[in-house]
Amino acid sequence: MYDTICNIIDKINNSLWGFGTVLLVFGAGIFFTVKIKGFNFIHIVYIFKSTLFAKRTEKNSKKGSISQFQALSTALAASMGTGNIVGVAAAISIGGAGAVFWMWVSALFGTALAFAENVLGVRYKNKAGAAPMSYISKAFGSPVFGAAYAAVCAAASFGIGNMTQTNAIAAAAGEIGISPVIAGGVAAVCCGAVIFRGAKKVAETAEKIIPVVSVLYFLAAISVIVIFGRNLFPALKSIIASAMGFSQVAGGFCGAAIKKAISHGLRRGIFSNESGMGSSVLVHTETDCDEPVQMGMWAVAEVVIDTIICCTLTALVILVTGADGSGKVGLAMAAEGFRRGLGEYSAVFVSVSAIIFAFCTLLGWYFYGEKCLTFITKSKSALLVFRTLYAAAAFIGALSRLELVWSTADIMNWLMLVINISAVIILSGEAAEETRQYLQTVRRPKSKK
Repeated sequence: MYDTICNIIDKINNSLWGFGTVLLVFGAGIFFTVKIKGFNFIHIVYIFKSTLFAKRTEKNSKKGSISQFQALSTALAASMGTGNIVGVAAAISIGGAGAVFWMWVSALFGTALAFAENVLGVRYKNKAGAAPMSYISKAFGSPVFGAAYAAVCAAASFGIGNMTQTNAIAAAAGEIGISPVIAGGVAAVCCGAVIFRGAKKVAETAEKIIPVVSVLYFLAAISVIVIFGRNLFPALKSIIASAMGFSQVAGGFCGAAIKKAISHGLRRGIFSNESGMGSSVLVHTETDCDEPVQMGMWAVAEVVIDTIICCTLTALVILVTGADGSGKVGLAMAAEGFRRGLGEYSAVFVSVSAIIFAFCTLLGWYFYGEKCLTFITKSKSALLVFRTLYAAAAFIGALSRLELVWSTADIMNWLMLVINISAVIILSGEAAEETRQYLQTVRRPKSKK
């Protein structure tokens, strides 16, 4: 019965994530890139200078608010989980090296989506910080749509952000000899210790963990790529060749191989950076920043770090070392790549990195879930129940078969994506106008000096 249900859900997923969704996401990304006149590409250096490399002088005068760097760290915490290691390996296993190319395309045009949704989020945020539900309600002319998005997102937090993550934690812990029961128990206790202290504590924790583990992971991956530098060009060539389906030209653009590459590259790209889903808006609008474009630039930086940098490094480690041909899958495939480059003990590093990334995602998605729940109800009892169930789900996820949870998570992602992108398209003129005004008042005077 379980396998039958999984097969049915999988067929639904294949239908939902077909050419229509590909067209929606790519089309929306291109549409917004044009709408904001390539701001996400042309001003990419300025974007990083104004965000990550700007002097951190921000002060949080609003009680309960978080800093812009904490918002970035929390958004990265929510996205830099299994998608960046296990998800990349899974995409390569199923869609081939070409899936990496479509992850890049998803991310590049996804920067425009992330930018636009966060511009609108700040523009429409209210005293409860209820974006993106606020602009979704405005776009469709009814709060019912905002509540529907909030309900889907809150439910999704148990799948994409919780059980799939602790299942990955248990798998990673198993690689270093720790049982799933212990891994799940520790994850649930640590999760509860943070989330029962509130969403702001989640942001403070993410700010401390994410920068350190990200830098260490990046350095280790770069080291492996340098060691196997002779294979870098062939790896890049295989990504492009597989993505374009050169060997499937006779079968047309929609040949089986290229369809798999596009579908899984797109799906895992969205699973990784979440652009277009509106989820990052939930945390970015919790800052004191009232400049929509400034917050949009932080969202662009997030997508670049998450997918263009982190996912690419994971993919290249796998491809340059030939780990994709090792017969291993998921985390074991990524760990094999690091092992071939840095030795036996590097596999432990990969497992620990995966555990930390997944735990951070567990916390980040709790933040999203709480914000959505408080949009639906202000009941403190409901919040207490949500926290309890969230911690309990973390333990259950470590011990369960999660094929059904993964498939259901993909459906939830799709629902969030369609509702949010539709709303952002409806309000696209407002996002474009905010960008135009920003360029006139902020960028243009500086460029004349």
